[in-house]
Amino acid sequence: MFRLRLYYFIKPLLPWGLRIVVRRYFARQKLKKVSHIWPINEPAAKKPDNWPGWPDGKQFAFVLTHDVETQKGLDNVRRLAELEMELGFRSSFNFIPEGEYETPDDLIVWLKGNGFEVGVHDHRHDGKLYTSHKAFRKAAERINQYIDKWGATGFRSGFMLRNLDWLHDLNIQYDASTFDTDPFEPQNDGLGTIFPAFIEKQPSQSSSQERQSRPRDAAEEESAESELSAFTPRPSGSSSRTGYVELPYTLPQDSTLFLLLQEKSNQIWKDKLDWIAENGGMALLNLHPDYITFEKNPRTDRKFSYKHYREFLSYLKKEYNNDHWHVLPKKLAAFSKPILSINSSNATGSQKIEDYPVEKIWIDLENTPHIPFFNPIVKELERRGIDISLTARDAYQTCAMADLYNFSYDKIGKHYGKNKLLKSIGLIIRSLQLIPFALREKPTLALNHGSRTQTFISKILRIPTITIMDYEHSSGYFLQPEWEILPEVIGANNFHKSKTTKVLTFSGIKEDVYVPDFTPDTALREELDLKNGSVVITVRPPATEAHYHNPESETLFLKFMEQARQNSQTKIILLPRNKRQETHLRTSYPDWFKLSKTIIPKGVVDGLNLLWHSDLVVSGGGTMNREAAALGVPVFSTFRGEIGAVDLHLQKEGRLVLIESEKDIDEKIEIVSRKKDFNQNSNPRRALSDIVGNIESILAQYRSN
Repeated sequence: MFRLRLYYFIKPLLPWGLRIVVRRYFARQKLKKVSHIWPINEPAAKKPDNWPGWPDGKQFAFVLTHDVETQKGLDNVRRLAELEMELGFRSSFNFIPEGEYETPDDLIVWLKGNGFEVGVHDHRHDGKLYTSHKAFRKAAERINQYIDKWGATGFRSGFMLRNLDWLHDLNIQYDASTFDTDPFEPQNDGLGTIFPAFIEKQPSQSSSQERQSRPRDAAEEESAESELSAFTPRPSGSSSRTGYVELPYTLPQDSTLFLLLQEKSNQIWKDKLDWIAENGGMALLNLHPDYITFEKNPRTDRKFSYKHYREFLSYLKKEYNNDHWHVLPKKLAAFSKPILSINSSNATGSQKIEDYPVEKIWIDLENTPHIPFFNPIVKELERRGIDISLTARDAYQTCAMADLYNFSYDKIGKHYGKNKLLKSIGLIIRSLQLIPFALREKPTLALNHGSRTQTFISKILRIPTITIMDYEHSSGYFLQPEWEILPEVIGANNFHKSKTTKVLTFSGIKEDVYVPDFTPDTALREELDLKNGSVVITVRPPATEAHYHNPESETLFLKFMEQARQNSQTKIILLPRNKRQETHLRTSYPDWFKLSKTIIPKGVVDGLNLLWHSDLVVSGGGTMNREAAALGVPVFSTFRGEIGAVDLHLQKEGRLVLIESEKDIDEKIEIVSRKKDFNQNSNPRRALSDIVGNIESILAQYRSN
């Protein structure tokens, strides 16, 4: 419930368009996992004990309800009611007592005068009704006033959030805040039945029924029961029980079908109706006047055409005209209450989406190198039956690279530049943007390579987090992950200083995870016009916006660029870290780009492929240096921040040269062609199996808990 409370607290800050895009994507993903219980959950067809059937031998019951959420919905109420009257139907309209609109008294009178029912929908419809029992009781006092004012006997919570025990504080005959099965709801444990259920108030529970007199409600209930006395069987020896009837909706909501899943027809409604009819259950529909439009050709994905609803009601009349009991919910509750017992067979069977045997890991991609690194990890985890959800930050061509690798991901957030204040603000903004994703996906674990935003929000939402790191001097992690997976050269030398984080290690370097899968593609030479005989140099400028940046790196970078340009054999491939850096370099050093001596690729290129076709690499530190080392390409680092254990290890092995001064550029960098032997680097390495094994061992610990 904490996650739900947090989400509804920040929900007003999130645009509707953003929320629905995120929900649609993950709803489509969820469909693959829930087909065995949605829209039809076979066990839900089990009849309650001693169930006598429906009045007059009808095959099934049919109930229509409408939750009115906004002013636009309120404006559609009469039009929707008139459509139903035209076809011979009546329904219950549920209004929000203290929401964004005021319900006109004359509308209540008009609805009741035409045979409709009026119910209460939540309190303020802000997702905060169940924050605490104390807060609920306070809201219940206001809700009960509207129940009395409108002559209502039924209630439904907003967003289908609920605490069935607390609802005894309301003066109601029935509640309709549950469903038989609906994995797309935030609180997705269903009642597990297509029949009504009785929710008994235990003797220890006090309710507002006991604190207030209810002459009107008692009279109304007696009237409703007497109206049904001709066909209401009463179990012999039954004792009087206090409580209310729970009426789950059993047909998918209109918002789920047409807004969330973007169905183009009402076939799911028809199929579910047929199944309910076959099993003698209760077909209860919740349709929102907010989302229906009476335009002939609606041009929006926020509404659906009234034709879907009209055609469905016409189908019901044609196929089951004399076989269904069309009834208002208050009459169905009055019929059901004397029949239903409170034993578990009548009111249990709920299923949660978390109960499905699917373990999920959420991976956040914040930077371009994360894409090739996580690619084999994702494949291996999925091969082992673990579900993967991805988010990507729109920065440093991360999303473009993810597209190149055919990743399915949610693009969330962006980079906010090198200013420390903006970075801090950006961290908070992206963290908030990640919350809806995390709440809906409900991952077992969160996994990243240095994502502060994912670590931050996972800590708040209590999602166990694993961070894979290969540079021990990173800062800014004011909330530490539960686990870190580090190269052995870091772990073995005790560079990790966190006292709360558990540490596991892997052999080699992280680039060993994906380099063995690499195969060169010679088409790149033609794409970048790399002529035979040229000495191809790939150059990566320093990360000037990073917290660890040292201006000395820029001096070394500029010195090397001037030297390399003077060599007639060189072809320089320059890879700026972002558009801002590219613009700065083109503006400040236009001579570099004359006669295409230096080029910047127009689009995203496969980094490994570019490195392989290079004769040497000069880079301001980071992943590119280590990728070149893993490929066996001569690589020179102009990084002047605090040198990490991995780079020191590679230097010791002779696979990386650290450039520490301008003199080193003259003495250590030799601009010559190299012999390219692919086979020497294609041997599998242990890094991938170590990392995936560590992740599985961590997952097993939380599984056992």
